[in-house]
Amino acid sequence: MDVAASPSVWRGLRVRIGDLWRWFPKGVRLPYPTWSARHRFLRAVVWAHVPVLAVVALQAEVEPIHVVAEIGVVVALALAASLPKNRGAKAVLVSLALVTCSALLVHFTNGLIESHLHFFVVLPLIGLYGDWRPLVAGLAFVVLHHGSIGVLEPESVFNHPAAIAQPVRWALLHGGYVLMLTAVILASWRFSESLDLALATGQKKKMRAEEVRLRADTERLEQVVRSKDRFIASVSHELRTPLSAVVGFAQILLDSQEHLTLEERRELTATIAREAYDISGIVEDLLVAARSEMDAVHVNQFPIDLQANVAQVVDVLPEHQRLRVLVRAAKPKLRASADPVRVRQIVRNLISNAIRYGGDDVTIDFVDSGNRVSVTVSDNGAGVPLEEQDLIFAPFHIAHVAGSQPASVGLGLSVSRQLAELMGGTLSYSFRTGFSTFELRLPAAR
Repeated sequence: MDVAASPSVWRGLRVRIGDLWRWFPKGVRLPYPTWSARHRFLRAVVWAHVPVLAVVALQAEVEPIHVVAEIGVVVALALAASLPKNRGAKAVLVSLALVTCSALLVHFTNGLIESHLHFFVVLPLIGLYGDWRPLVAGLAFVVLHHGSIGVLEPESVFNHPAAIAQPVRWALLHGGYVLMLTAVILASWRFSESLDLALATGQKKKMRAEEVRLRADTERLEQVVRSKDRFIASVSHELRTPLSAVVGFAQILLDSQEHLTLEERRELTATIAREAYDISGIVEDLLVAARSEMDAVHVNQFPIDLQANVAQVVDVLPEHQRLRVLVRAAKPKLRASADPVRVRQIVRNLISNAIRYGGDDVTIDFVDSGNRVSVTVSDNGAGVPLEEQDLIFAPFHIAHVAGSQPASVGLGLSVSRQLAELMGGTLSYSFRTGFSTFELRLPAAR
């Protein structure tokens, strides 16, 4: 039973030893400016001991030659601590210089018990390096001083009769205090390393979060640039087509009016008017979008004939487009509380959207819902994909892939919804039974 249990006992012991080893601080490599400042301070402490030790030695009537020789060791260590390039070597030399000062103080005071407290001062000072090498060197010196000299020649280390009588016991007693002090130093290191690790981890998380934010900002900026490029290209295309017609037909009228019949002149003038109307609509959408950024869009509301305003929009459509639009009259006529200019702008955008992207048949209906009146624009096209339906009212968003029709600016639906809401109404989209429908709902005027 004991033999069988022994492997598990050893495993448990190894685990505990491993946990204890992991607990020990690793010794943090301080940033050079911090390390250099502490090193200069500790060397200054060593140099400050030189005159103090000389005074103590002379008062104790130590022979001057011994004073010079023994304090010379401290001076040599202090000088040597500035020579090597290696940090660890410099720190070890300063550590040995400090504990040598403690040993000399004990020696010059003939083992005065109170002088031993000096060891408990210099060891924490050595701990400022945060490095195992100088600390181990200092501890090794203390062990050698108390464990060897203290046992072999107790009169040079202790002045207490009990200590001289039992040097091993007192050496162990002093060693226990040194171990406790070392444990405090190690705990301080451990706390400092844990704090540094926590700060470094927090800093890394902050940097990662900042990286994510910067990446997101960069992606948004790139998207804005791409949207701007698409917007400029779309606006250029949208304006170029009607402008070309206006300029071309106007030039024909100017150059060939004597050779044109009255009917031809009327047809050219009507075409110019229609194209100019389209340009006006595009520019008006752009103006509304720009003004909405500054909260400078205003509407004037009064009772209007909804059907009459829709008819004005349909009447100015090109003939090939007008033939695709069916307007089903409302009986009785519906009156809405709205801005007629803005209503026509919205309806024009909805019809243009249906003709551009919808099916062959476009139908306009009117609905009376009591305190609300509506105009719906429906077409038998494929409709907007389900995942795009929440986005079609966003500025510059185009839900349909490019086909035979040129790409639009992507502002019409966004501007239309803004105008509808400014008039106290709504603009919504639905796809039911094979028909794609936009519904403009406005407050009724009775």
